[in-house]
Amino acid sequence: MRELIVLKLGGSLITNKDKPFTLRRDVLEGIGRELRDVWPTPLIIVHGGGSYAHPVAKRYRVFEGYKTPEHLKGFIETAKIVRRLNNEVVEALTDSGFPCIGIPASTFIITKNGRIETCNLDCFFASLDVGITPVTCGDAVFDRILKFTILSGDTIASYLATRLKAKKVIFALDIDGVYVKDRITGEVKLAEKLTPGMPIEVFKLVKEDVTGGIMRKIEEGFEAAEKGVEVLLINGLVRGRIRSAIIGGEIIGTRLVY
Repeated sequence: MRELIVLKLGGSLITNKDKPFTLRRDVLEGIGRELRDVWPTPLIIVHGGGSYAHPVAKRYRVFEGYKTPEHLKGFIETAKIVRRLNNEVVEALTDSGFPCIGIPASTFIITKNGRIETCNLDCFFASLDVGITPVTCGDAVFDRILKFTILSGDTIASYLATRLKAKKVIFALDIDGVYVKDRITGEVKLAEKLTPGMPIEVFKLVKEDVTGGIMRKIEEGFEAAEKGVEVLLINGLVRGRIRSAIIGGEIIGTRLVY
């Protein structure tokens, strides 16, 4: 599916991380209008958990797997809140005139020690076949070894882009891309391009979350880039940038090149 594009909407982009369970609906509606303009481009959307899932998952340490009754409680609570967020994201996008449907990751993915082992994409193919964009998300999923764990949206986005041989995967953030710090001068600037092994220090503008933050995006992005997928990290808060990235226009952001 060489024309397929995977769009990852970061949790910090679509939720207010300073206020638990707060959706940035205005941001999502703006994104929905951009996506409406490029429809029917084949597209899969993956979103992060943001201020909905991360506080719960962190409190109960769900990523550790099933060790105590508290872990089990946390798994259930995380799954519930992820579905709530996924429903709200889909509602905001569809209210903007963009046809999409929610498909939680736990319904089609099983991991083994935290890595994706099985992934049934029949619903994705059926959805794309009728022009409806599947919207999935980072989630609490079942695991062959751990019994359950947390699977990040970044990992899902990279996996889907690689497996489906997507044209590109776009990570939409609440910043312009990856910022790097000069080890000699201390100057911080936006990196227009990153390659594996570059002698740079990634500057973390925000606190990392339970799924790894910007470093996880870079790692998963390079996984896709190695397989020939174009990888972009852009600012989804700036209107028009997601649309431009999808159609191949000029963008401000970071490109990962393997």
